[in-house]
Amino acid sequence: MPESTKQAKILAVTCLSGGSGKTTTSLNLAIMLSSKGKTLAVDFDPQGNLSQWMGWRDLSESATIAETILPGSDRLDIKEIIKKPNNEEREGLELAPADYSLSGAGEVIAPNPGRERFLKRALKSVLGDYDYIVIDTPPAKGILTYNAILAADYVVIPTECTNKGVMGVINTITLIRELEEIDFIVPKILGVIPVRDQWSGANQTRMSKAAIETLSEVLKEISLFSSVRHSTIVQQANNAGWSLAEMGKQSLATAYTEVVNTVINI
Repeated sequence: MPESTKQAKILAVTCLSGGSGKTTTSLNLAIMLSSKGKTLAVDFDPQGNLSQWMGWRDLSESATIAETILPGSDRLDIKEIIKKPNNEEREGLELAPADYSLSGAGEVIAPNPGRERFLKRALKSVLGDYDYIVIDTPPAKGILTYNAILAADYVVIPTECTNKGVMGVINTITLIRELEEIDFIVPKILGVIPVRDQWSGANQTRMSKAAIETLSEVLKEISLFSSVRHSTIVQQANNAGWSLAEMGKQSLATAYTEVVNTVINI
């Protein structure tokens, strides 16, 4: 019998707006997908929050994802930098960590041909090792964001329930279409997750309601997942490196469950 030719499904979590819940979404999806198959969380945001939430707060003595995208002989194989979560014993979940050195790596690769696909190249050596790869991305246009998007098979766009958040979604979709127009192979957009959905008691605030209604109107052929209500529990779970489902907050985790089910059924 021939060996398995399994290749990981790669999901980028991206939005061209700060405060969009990207890293929260990346953490929840990576943890939840790891219960379905072996998963690699790739921190590709120089802020390094995903790495910190997974227990790696000091990477000063460690190689990171930055070293895997460098040109020439300085480049490391991504297998050399992968770590286990440092705050929880988790079967099936690993991390390619990042810190602020990733910004410098972005500047180094910028003059090089093919610079938009250096992350895609870095991931090639581990595609057969994982069932799922989840990439957390920077919150703005730039070479790192292009790399994250173009390395992925699928994209999920989380965004806060504000006018700024709606514009972040529109700008993100526009960027993906612009990349496609110049002949890049772009990922499929699985859908948008409205986050920080504000409620006062039993009533949704006007701002959240208006933002979600606007998203419903502008997303012609793109799915709108359930919203994630604003809650202090979200930050508590992040700081602990737990998913909302692990915290027993299934209602808060509904959108992430929907995304996971979509991914595993593709």
